[in-house]
Amino acid sequence: MSFDFQKKLEKTERFLGGLKFAVIVITIFSIFMIVGTFFESYYGTDFVNRTIYKRMPFMVVQLGIFISVFFAMMLRLPPKKRLYGFYAIHTGLIMIGCGSFITWFSGVDGTLSLDPNTPARKVVLTDDILRIIYHDDGKTVMRKLPYVAFETNIGDKYEDVTLGDFYPFAEKELYWRKGNNPYAMNASIHSSTYILSNPNVTQEFTLSLHPEAIEFEASARLGLLDVTYLPKNLVTCFGDNNPSGYIIWDSKESSCFTPESRSIEIKNTSEGNKFFVVNQDSKFYSFFPDFNPWPVDEKLEVIKDSHLRVFSKKLFEDKPNLFLFGENAAYFEDNKWHMKSLKDKASIITLPWMGLELVLKKHDNSKFPSFRPVATMPVQLNGSLIKGQTKALKIEVLGKEYWVLDDRPVTLRINGKKVSFVLDKEILTLPFEFVLTKFKMEKDPGTNKPASYESFVKLFTDKGPSDHHIFMNNPLKHAGFTFYQASYSQDPETGVYSSTLSVNVDQGRPLKYLGSLFLVLGAMGHYLLNKRKVKKSDSADILNLEKV
Repeated sequence: MSFDFQKKLEKTERFLGGLKFAVIVITIFSIFMIVGTFFESYYGTDFVNRTIYKRMPFMVVQLGIFISVFFAMMLRLPPKKRLYGFYAIHTGLIMIGCGSFITWFSGVDGTLSLDPNTPARKVVLTDDILRIIYHDDGKTVMRKLPYVAFETNIGDKYEDVTLGDFYPFAEKELYWRKGNNPYAMNASIHSSTYILSNPNVTQEFTLSLHPEAIEFEASARLGLLDVTYLPKNLVTCFGDNNPSGYIIWDSKESSCFTPESRSIEIKNTSEGNKFFVVNQDSKFYSFFPDFNPWPVDEKLEVIKDSHLRVFSKKLFEDKPNLFLFGENAAYFEDNKWHMKSLKDKASIITLPWMGLELVLKKHDNSKFPSFRPVATMPVQLNGSLIKGQTKALKIEVLGKEYWVLDDRPVTLRINGKKVSFVLDKEILTLPFEFVLTKFKMEKDPGTNKPASYESFVKLFTDKGPSDHHIFMNNPLKHAGFTFYQASYSQDPETGVYSSTLSVNVDQGRPLKYLGSLFLVLGAMGHYLLNKRKVKKSDSADILNLEKV
């Protein structure tokens, strides 16, 4: 029985250390690398790490190579002089494998973003986490999310929170939904989508006054044109070309009136500033409309919680301004304000600027626009994702479902306490600090394609500040960390560049370097030893021929 077991064990050792097994694992490894290279170029580095490089099958293949190398060396023991180079090469490969395992198990791989003249010390790592912040209790709970590439259901529960579907790569889909809170019948909570176009450009935009439409604003800037979204009940007052140009808005009643409609006298101060007083519900509100939309009390202190506000149309007559009220629009032309209706779906308003035309695509008085995530495959272009940039996690709290996005946290009241949910990356805080003092980029002649980029940084430690220059093949090493120049970004509004450094801690690097040295020395030794053997063999053959 023991003889048969020993025989099988020896057979297994010969197979694992033999050429056939080596060819199998190397072939599978090559296939993984070919597919991984293709995936990385099209889907991005993060996707290929989640599907191939940091998954168990690829780890098993690498382990197979390690086993093949190890048993190939064991089968050739005890040592023979002619195989010294062979032993050195395989020892080097084993060292590199062990060093790689140490790096994978305990190393650090992340990015550090540097904005100009802004201190930074937070390294963003690869793992996704959910932060649950209990503001009233001063407590933060972190839940690590699975490192997957496709949609998955977590099914984890913490107190009143259940973690549901997780999308590591998602796109935002616009949809219209009802609010969670009750609102008054006359409340101004409407939302609209418009299309603004001329023969050269078409722009679709959505505006909302709904309190729960947190992703959408009530104003937009389209080139030189300022667009402002206002309550629909302002239409009657806005269309009235009253001489003063002032409109008073009553947010409590969702109604408006002009000073002229109530015979309110507009006076001038001794300094020539205009003011008027509104008597509303036996209270007096004083307005200085050219300075502040809010009223002031008898002590000239601003009443910011007042339900009355003043709006001056004259402030918007010098520049292109478009005011939208849902199904109506107003603009200033030829020294007067024009009010146009968009209630008819076929209505097209021709605006007095650059041949622009305005169309109402969608309007709703109670529903509001929001984004919901849709799982997708990522797409990369020029090193950046152009599809699938969003991460999303569905949570269930007290029977209601919410989507937490990596760029949109969710804040709720749970049992009377304020709780925030933030989808984030795991963060490593450095024991020192960086400041980007200068970013330099060279471009290929005649193109905008970057040829090289470099960062000039100031490093602050407990020993004081020091200046460093980081560029390709010139990383900064400090306190066990290595900082490489990885990429950059540019603010589209200001044109200011920011730098991104790759941060690496590689505890297995010394072992990998030593293994590489063994490879080189082993290859040289194997060549020299076999060269002598070949020479001796050739000399013996020549002597034999001479004897013949």
